[in-house]
Amino acid sequence: MMEFNPITSWPILLGIISLAALAGGIPVFFQFKNGITTQRIWIKSGLLILFLLFFGFFLLQPSRPVSENDNSILVYSDEVNRDLVRFWQDSLEVKRTVSIEDYRESGDQVFLLGEDFSKESIYPFRNQSVSWILPESDRQISDLSWKGYVRKGELQRLSYRIFSEKDSAKLNLQQGEIELAKSVLAKGWNAGELEFQTAGQGKMEVPLLIDGDSVAMLRYFIGPSVSKIYHFQFSFPGQEVRVLSQWLESKGEKVSQEIRLSRATVLEGGIPNSDSLQIRLIDPQQLELKSLQDWVKTSEGALVVMNLSKPEETVGQINRMFGTDFQLQRTGQGESRTLENQLEAVPFNWVEKNGQKVPGDAAIAVQRVGGVQIAISLYSSTFPMLLQGNEKGYEAIWGGLFGVLEPEEPQSWKISAPVLSGISAELQLNKTDSIPEWIYSAVDSVNLVGALTNPYLAKGNFQSDSVGWVDFGDDFSIYVYGQNELPSLYAGALVKPLTFRVEGEKGTSEDSYIKISNWFWLIGMLLSLGLIWLEPKVYL
Repeated sequence: MMEFNPITSWPILLGIISLAALAGGIPVFFQFKNGITTQRIWIKSGLLILFLLFFGFFLLQPSRPVSENDNSILVYSDEVNRDLVRFWQDSLEVKRTVSIEDYRESGDQVFLLGEDFSKESIYPFRNQSVSWILPESDRQISDLSWKGYVRKGELQRLSYRIFSEKDSAKLNLQQGEIELAKSVLAKGWNAGELEFQTAGQGKMEVPLLIDGDSVAMLRYFIGPSVSKIYHFQFSFPGQEVRVLSQWLESKGEKVSQEIRLSRATVLEGGIPNSDSLQIRLIDPQQLELKSLQDWVKTSEGALVVMNLSKPEETVGQINRMFGTDFQLQRTGQGESRTLENQLEAVPFNWVEKNGQKVPGDAAIAVQRVGGVQIAISLYSSTFPMLLQGNEKGYEAIWGGLFGVLEPEEPQSWKISAPVLSGISAELQLNKTDSIPEWIYSAVDSVNLVGALTNPYLAKGNFQSDSVGWVDFGDDFSIYVYGQNELPSLYAGALVKPLTFRVEGEKGTSEDSYIKISNWFWLIGMLLSLGLIWLEPKVYL
């Protein structure tokens, strides 16, 4: 079916054709009145209609459909075997195939099969429409990404897309004898995320395993975290408090306790007097203490209010004391409600407002007041989740909250890994002091440009042709991967700047349109006008 692209609007176009038909039809009408034979009238009318037809198509600018695969070519890299080339040639219904070494630039649609590419071999495709096909083989990696820099104790997150030829293949991250995270791969392409808590400091290597065999090595840098202490201040240390403090200690965090049994009796444990930044966890009774109120108004840190027995009264008290605007909305008439994670909470929801964060399943709300972030928990208790063995769910609640409450560090870096040799990657530096214009390593340098909207943020593009660790001082290093370590990711980075789509499974044929040349309509109009001029002379 043809596609039309008129040179003018439809009303004007119809008007032009009508005027042309009227101009040609009036002479024919008068000749009919003068008694010209019916045969000649039919000839004149036919020639006029022929002219109007060519003229109309010229104005309509039609395009004819053409199958994309009529002009397509399948280009394959050297490592692809001939059987796979024939399979994709049949699947895509492509007539021509050629190796990447023998390819010469043309205006065709290109299907690029394989992963063994170089910058030089990709260059001929710079001005073409390219569809990249990554072969489906067992343990083939289509995508991997993680944080190139994390703080000590911060969650590291690996995003992956991996092909498996069998069901129930085990994907895991393991450091020595410790399994950090795991997942199960189904047959076909699998996409997902693995999360784990980082430990140690400096350069880190963690293997990614499938059924015990290493398929990639995650390398990233762990920077120091801000020294902090979790200070529990309660009237009575119930099981919720004990389990949470033990869990934090198991993570290597500093924990102190202050149990106020009465005005005169205070039990202390841990290291309450510390220069470390404090995250205070309290029950509502502690809000009456002037020392706590002064701390919120003059210090930096975080305050977590939990174990609420009278939610509306406590929230109102916090709003009056600290100038927050937390707001509750009742969800039922019972004494509690069951959340999706099967934990119990008071029968209220948070009304979300600007400047507030509601992480997780909306049972906790956070708002900053001066140098302190205030969090209020609606959970009745969370320790049953950990006692039942669901440490991942417990980590999601408290690890997620403490991640939101993390203070801004004097200096932190951000870069996405993996960084590939010869491929540019964006690097960010957050720094409260003056930001340098350049940073240097032994072999590379990066120009940092300050952000217009944030005086503490600067960005730069890092690119290195070397392979291995690139050190920018003692507090930051970047690992640069060579092509042989992650060939599919390197190929994807080379192809990405081109106009392309990744073919997942079987290719599909789509029709495109090509414009019919105007010369065809012009020649047709000239021929029909010539015949109209010649017709009277034939009958003289």
